[in-house]
Amino acid sequence: MLTQAQVRSIQDLVQHPGPVLSLYLSTNPAKEENAGRAYLVRAKEKMKTLEVPKEIFDKVLARLEEDRPQARTRVIFAGENLLEIYDLQVDLPLSDGIEARWGQPYLTPLLYAIDEHERRAVVLVDQEKWRLFEVVMGEIEELEGAFRAVNFEEWRDLGEDATAAGGRSAGPGAPGHVGRASGGSGKDHFSERMGEWTERFYKEMAHHLVEVMKSRGIEQLVLMGPDPDTKNFAAHLPENLPKPYILPSAPHPRVSAGEILKIVERELPLLERERELKLLEQIRENGVSGVDQVISLLQEGRIHLLVAPWKLEGTVFRCPSGMVGMTREAAQAYCPGEAVEEVSLKEALPRLAQAYGARLEFVHGEAEERLLREFGGLAGLLRW
Repeated sequence: MLTQAQVRSIQDLVQHPGPVLSLYLSTNPAKEENAGRAYLVRAKEKMKTLEVPKEIFDKVLARLEEDRPQARTRVIFAGENLLEIYDLQVDLPLSDGIEARWGQPYLTPLLYAIDEHERRAVVLVDQEKWRLFEVVMGEIEELEGAFRAVNFEEWRDLGEDATAAGGRSAGPGAPGHVGRASGGSGKDHFSERMGEWTERFYKEMAHHLVEVMKSRGIEQLVLMGPDPDTKNFAAHLPENLPKPYILPSAPHPRVSAGEILKIVERELPLLERERELKLLEQIRENGVSGVDQVISLLQEGRIHLLVAPWKLEGTVFRCPSGMVGMTREAAQAYCPGEAVEEVSLKEALPRLAQAYGARLEFVHGEAEERLLREFGGLAGLLRW
């Protein structure tokens, strides 16, 4: 599983002076194109085409031959005194199963993967025990004991009061609970007591959840469980927490982590695509669009969210300082007398976004098509 430290290391690579080999290889054994370790041949041919120095060539090839990838994608950054390898359990949209650059670190495919497969907390809401999972890059881990400090005995006791039945208890909000008290002040008192306890319980759960998410660098939250329990809990989350995604209940409370991952990977992309379309509507009303305008405002420090398609075409001209222009003349106005280089916009964006403190988000599917067709290929939301 990709750790917080690894994500920070990847982000720090933006500032590496280079030259560095950035190599992205499809190594998914389920793909016919990778039969017989064909990715080795692709890697050799690509490094020869890029004229990678022999020392780097040999170092990378040795690792590929000795350390057989057990993942869908292998990412390698190699240079003098540098060798970082990331095995990802996700497929990337690579042309012919490989992408590579020699020069400044090329991070766009990896940032695409981090954006598309954002680190998520998945809370399984159940009347007996709540479970917490961390999901990232096609991998899942259950965080045992995350809610250990929460008093689930009260949850069960109150559930037994509510159902007036033995066996499996049902907590507040459980479907079909009827309550022992009947009529008059007794019923009112019971409802009031259950409401107060539920309020306290949800607040306590929210507090522990926020602490775990903060400690593990998780920003996105997914709730799975019966309605109205999940929605009631969502209403008690802090306002500064992003609105959670709510997915259908798991088939049973003791569902395996692998089954949870399958549900998340099946259901969440549909909700993500809906969110991206809503983001474009927000930009249409309050944002900016078009490559020229967005790049100009980005370098003025005015854009806080930069939205890009994966299939972004075109080039820019870059100064040694990192400033870019859409034409050679525009770039040279930033750095008179200095040499400028022509680079792909797809390659330049991550460095620009980091330099000016903008969050870079990639959109896919229908949102990507609309961004290219209706927004000129790039869009953003302004700070002011």
